[in-house]
Amino acid sequence: MKQNNYWSPVIAGIILGIALFISFIVAGQGMGASGAFARATAQIAYTIDPDFAKNAYAAKYLHSGDALTNWTAIEVVGIFIGGFISALLAKRIKPEITRAKGYSSFKRLFFAFFGGILVAVGTRFARGCTSGQALDGAAAMSAGSWIFMLAAFGAGFLVSFLFKKQWKGVE
Repeated sequence: MKQNNYWSPVIAGIILGIALFISFIVAGQGMGASGAFARATAQIAYTIDPDFAKNAYAAKYLHSGDALTNWTAIEVVGIFIGGFISALLAKRIKPEITRAKGYSSFKRLFFAFFGGILVAVGTRFARGCTSGQALDGAAAMSAGSWIFMLAAFGAGFLVSFLFKKQWKGVE
């Protein structure tokens, strides 16, 4: 049997809980990440056209100075750096495109990109991302967050059976 270099989910969950607790104390907010992308987009648009700050939606991301030095923007950069270091230590870095049988690399990348766009738009409509719902909302014992996460995981579990056969014998 192939050995994997993954952390124990229990240990990782405990560390994540401690990090969430510390983020509430140090930053005064949780660890939801979607706001970083909205802030970065607003900052880029503002840099190109300063009149963009007059837009009511964008102004709330620009009002506290440089949006790229906000806690969530720094957090997302840390997520990428931490993930890279973790993969290096576990010797799991290799350039590849994992895809289902019968899917070309182009098709896999297209669907990944298109799916990412849908998720990004959905997080703006929902005013937050699943990490914010699962971590911040659940930690605050928000009934809506618990209902959302049970629904999201339940739907993912049920829909996974539709795609299970495609991913057997992954290329």
